[in-house]
Amino acid sequence: MRFGFGIWGLALGAMVSVGAVSLGAQEVDGTRFRAPEEGSWYHPLDPEKWVHVGGVASEIDGVLTRIADAGQSRTPPDAPDYQGAGSWLAEWRAAGEKAFKEGRALEVAGDEAAAQRRFRAAVAYFLQASSPHTDDPAQRGALKRAQDSYRALAGLHPLNIEEIEIPFEDRSFKAWLHKPDVDGPVPAVVVSMGSDVAKEELLPYFEKQLAIRGIAMLSLDLPGMGTSAEWRASPDLDKLHVAAINHLRTLPDIDGRNLFLQGASFGGHPVARAWLARPELDLAGAIFMCGPVHSALVAPPEVYAHFPQFTMDGVRTRFGLEPAAGFDKIAAIAETLSLKRQGLFDGSEIATPMFAIVTNDDPVIPLEDLEAMLARGSNVKRVVYDTPGHCPERDSREAMAASWVVDQLR
Repeated sequence: MRFGFGIWGLALGAMVSVGAVSLGAQEVDGTRFRAPEEGSWYHPLDPEKWVHVGGVASEIDGVLTRIADAGQSRTPPDAPDYQGAGSWLAEWRAAGEKAFKEGRALEVAGDEAAAQRRFRAAVAYFLQASSPHTDDPAQRGALKRAQDSYRALAGLHPLNIEEIEIPFEDRSFKAWLHKPDVDGPVPAVVVSMGSDVAKEELLPYFEKQLAIRGIAMLSLDLPGMGTSAEWRASPDLDKLHVAAINHLRTLPDIDGRNLFLQGASFGGHPVARAWLARPELDLAGAIFMCGPVHSALVAPPEVYAHFPQFTMDGVRTRFGLEPAAGFDKIAAIAETLSLKRQGLFDGSEIATPMFAIVTNDDPVIPLEDLEAMLARGSNVKRVVYDTPGHCPERDSREAMAASWVVDQLR
């Protein structure tokens, strides 16, 4: 099981309805986003990932059990339209506020290591309270608290983490720049994640893989969420990533010749687009992980009805749609993002190195889409995990990515 710390499994086992949806001959579906044992909750249940970000297993157990106990009359128990006592949002936010308060007290007492741990936990809990990071005011407020907690953590972290403003059009957006403790200028990787994953989840990648290799990381939110919420998805979904690359080249402590783009799930799409469409960026390399590039984006509207509601609610927000927007409206926007339909699968040979990491049976990126996209590259590496489902496990794919970055340094 992907969940099951302590009392969590005992308290909820009887009330979670188990089973995957059968779709027959659908070529693209959402049934492989979640393991059947996660049950029928609205939110995906992945305590191991929350611990990875900074949560504490026993505290996670407590939050989930309280939601389950309070939600016995609701279907699902974490129904997003309920935000009162015992709701998903209220319980996670309360856990976040408690951890943040304890972090501040420990900071005042001079115990910086313990304070960092509590701020990490606050980040993890506020991110869950906010998920899937829609325009709902309460979710936005929780995400703002996750950013506050990350800022507090950054102030105590032994490595340099700063919040920077990146100019774009006549405005700017915020991103986190993480720098290793080495003399600069240093290479940098610009990273974004999926349509329901905020940039504040990426610190473990920097600490475990990039910092030890002397590589900086700039983490940013996709258009339509977090500090990139003023913009929404459009055919040029890589627009903020391009702005980030261009801005990094103006910083004296960043090596402008060694800049990389990396993205997973929906965050992989702008990486693929920049690699295909923007040779002028002169990237040192691109790392693509399990992102949609064609088939999942041109699926008929009825297919989106089979994806988890959680995922579709996040997608509606990234697309700038109302919460009740129908699948026909989602499909109409998604189709404009197809890189094949944009004509980008055809063109001159691409010399920029590309590293693609996928699984062998992903509803988001079929292998035929991957091969059609990579056909333009002259310096391409691919790793295909022999397992079905959406996206390989984080730690292993990120270790490979960081090692590959070192190999591509100019």
